[in-house]
Order: sequence, then C-alpha cells, then structure tokens
Amino acid sequence: MGARGAFVDVNMEDFTFVKGGQQYQSIGMSGEVKVLIQTKGGVKAPEFSHTPNRVYAVVQDGKLKHIAYYDDKHKQAVSIDLLHEHKGVKPHRHEYMSHNKNDPGIPPTPAEMALIRRIKKEYGLQ
Repeated sequence: MGARGAFVDVNMEDFTFVKGGQQYQSIGMSGEVKVLIQTKGGVKAPEFSHTPNRVYAVVQDGKLKHIAYYDDKHKQAVSIDLLHEHKGVKPHRHEYMSHNKNDPGIPPTPAEMALIRRIKKEYGLQ
C-alpha cells in the first residue's frame, strides 16, 4: 500500500508506486474501514486510495491520528484530524484536501465521532 503522492498518475489510473513515496501498512479492518500505520517518515493521511470510496484510519504511536474518506476517483474527500486543533476545534475535519489556515474549524459529524470511538476501542488506541 502506498499513497500521498506515491502513485505515478492517479488521474490516469496508474497506481504504480513512485520510488521513495510514502508507504503504509494495513494492520486490519474495522468494519469497512482499513486501519493503517505508516512504515516510515511523517504520518499523514494518504492523498489517494487504490480503492474508490475507501475509508482509512491512520495510526501514529498508538494514537488514532486521521480518518480519511475517499471519493469514486480515488482522491481524498474528507480528512478528520484528531491530534491537533484547527480554529479551536479538536478533532476537526477538512474537505477536499483543503488545509487552508483560514478554513473554519469544522467538528466531525455524530456518525464520524461514533466511528472514531469504535476504532479506538477495537484497536486500544488513544
């Protein structure tokens, strides 16, 4: 598994990994959510998914760091950041890869919060 710019050309459906691109490892599933850890480097939610309409949970150092939702074109549609604030909101969500400092702090939906609690409980995460 790889991501965050690790594919040659996701728009042309070329999911060949770029040498040196960020790599992730699946540690299991929570329902339809694939739970990942990054094998090296800084931990960021993947920008792209091999599977359209996928949801990933990204773990860093025993903590759930991100929940990321992907659209039918394999691109990240929503990222929920759990370990830092944005405009006083923690956790918060970003839509369509926008992490603009001027974006409002948007809290996760009740359904997203339920998913976060379930994954943390299943995997013993903070």
